[in-house]
This record gives sequence, structure tokens and C-alpha cells, in this order.
Amino acid sequence: MIFENVALHNVDGLYKHKDIEGLLLGRIPEHVSARLSKAGQMMMICPSGSEIRFVSETYPVKITLSVDKITKHLGDGIITDARVFFGTFQTRQRFVIKRIKTLLEIIRPPKFIELAEKIATDAPFSPHVCRIRFWGTTMGAPIRFHGIETEGKIRPPHAEELPGLSYLAYGTSLTQGAYASESHLSYPNLVGCRLGVDVINLGSSCSAYCEPEMADYIAGRKDWSFATLDLSLNMVDTFSPEEFSRRVSYMINRIAGSNKSRPVFCITLKPYLGDYIESKKPDLYRKLLRKAVENSALDNLYLIEGQDLMPDVAGGLCPDMVHLGDFGTIQIAEKLAAKIKPVLQSHHLLFKHSR
Repeated sequence: MIFENVALHNVDGLYKHKDIEGLLLGRIPEHVSARLSKAGQMMMICPSGSEIRFVSETYPVKITLSVDKITKHLGDGIITDARVFFGTFQTRQRFVIKRIKTLLEIIRPPKFIELAEKIATDAPFSPHVCRIRFWGTTMGAPIRFHGIETEGKIRPPHAEELPGLSYLAYGTSLTQGAYASESHLSYPNLVGCRLGVDVINLGSSCSAYCEPEMADYIAGRKDWSFATLDLSLNMVDTFSPEEFSRRVSYMINRIAGSNKSRPVFCITLKPYLGDYIESKKPDLYRKLLRKAVENSALDNLYLIEGQDLMPDVAGGLCPDMVHLGDFGTIQIAEKLAAKIKPVLQSHHLLFKHSR
């Protein structure tokens, strides 16, 4: 989304509320969010994988943000961090955004561009693109945008300064990046880094319920080249097997059928505590997703076994035996990228920046 003189990445809604200053950044439009569960609505205003991007001829650049007052009842520990990258280069600049207006003063290291242009000749992002990447507790408290200023000219990045392909990831908190140390260490972002593509993260912690409205929304977007659908730990023990089958069948066929040139990868449940507790039935839900993919007539729909993506389960899980530590996200991203890459090649999707 282009807003004024910046690009708001992984933002598809600017929510305005009476008597509240600033625009709330939403990952999906408000009318789509309204059809989700209450938890889903909350997750879609968490800025997981969201960025402010711009190219400025002068620095410093000053950005004013705040976290939404909705966080007040959650306590002072609910924050959002902003991490600064120039293209693919990670800086040491980090800001903690608070409920009061917070000024981020972005600087660019001296002589950086001169060297970066020599090094990043084949990088997916131009080093001229400043990327303010959001992260924090609960995958980031909702952010309000108040303004940006600098002495020189500032503009959104041009297409040639960004990756040529975009990857959309839908799923649970594992997709959203819960427990990863940094925003860029979620498995979708690591896949994006490995394949040299941009990432649209629609992970929804505790609320990836495969709503038809979400399926329709994803299908209707024109800005993604391939997608993964991580379906869905949140539905185990919450939805009957029949309802699970009905929802996932609609979602995978609706999304894959929207454009048959776009590969869609369905991921069964990854290893978690349910595999070690007799009362849980994760294998049933894995089987139902396999069946839904097998029953589809779409040849751009692919199945990936989640259990194959993290061979070192003990090294990949957090103590709750559900969420992923950094080594878990790294394992999954490496295995997933390796499975996706040949399919993209077979669909003649070129990505010269893949690694």
C-alpha cells in the first residue's frame, strides 16, 4: 500500500477511529477483518511482518508512531519494536514504540551506499530502500502512524528496487512468528530470504480458522506469486473433522483456483505436543488435509508434510511444545524453500535472487 510518500508493506488497511489520533495499520481491510473471530480481528492489527519502506535522498528521517491504546489493559509489557534495514542489510538501530507518540530518528551509516552498491549487485532489495520492520511481544502491538519528515525528497521504492516475486503465507502463530527472536526470523521471512522474494505474512495466532471470507480475500489479491497455507493447528479440538474438511477444502480450492499460474502449497500439521498425547488426534487432521488436496482437480495445488520440515523436533520446539524456537523456524524455512524452489521453476517463475 502506498500512503503519501512511503510504502506500507504487509498493510492492506488504514483504520481511522473517531477522536483517536493517527492511522491504525491493519494487515487486511477492516471489512474483511470484521468477518473473522475476535481473536482473528486482533491478530490482523498486529504488525507481524509489516514494514514502512521508503527511499530518501537525505538523512536523518524522522517517523512518528505510537502503539494503540487497546494495549493499555494488557499492561506495559506489550510493546512493538522497530528494526531498521537498508535493503537486505541489517543495522543496529532499534526503537521501542510506546503508547505515547514515539519519534524514530533513522540514520544511514556514512559511506554505506558507496560500498553497498558494489556488494549488493544481485540482491533482491536495493540498499537505497530503508525498511522499518516491526516486531514485539504478542507478535507486535497495533501501531498508529502519525507522520514522516526529512529535509530532502522522500518517495516509495520503485518496483525495480524490490523483489520481483511475492510469497503469501497464511497460518497460525507459527506462521505469524510467535517466539522467534526477531521479525526476520519467522519461517516465512526466512523462506523469502532464501528464495529472494518479498513476503506477505497473514499468520493469525490462535485464530487461523480458514474462514471463507479470508479465503475469498486471499484469492482476490493480485500481489502474490505463490502461497503457503499452514492448515491448521488452531482447528484441532476446536472444529469437528467434518467442519475442518469443509473449511479447508473451500479455502485451498478457492485460493488455488483464483489463478492457476500461482502455486499453492498446503502444509499439514508440524510436530508438536499433540503427537505425544494419546487424547490428541493430529494425524486425523493431517489425513483430512491430504484428502482435500487429493480430491482437488487443480494442478497448481501441492501438499507438503509438516512433519518432514523439522527433523530435529527437540531442537526446534519451545518449552510449550507447540511454538517454534529460532532453530525450529530455520529448519522449517530451509526444508520448505527446498521443496518450493523446483515447483516455482516448473511454473516458469523466475527468481534470480534465490540462494
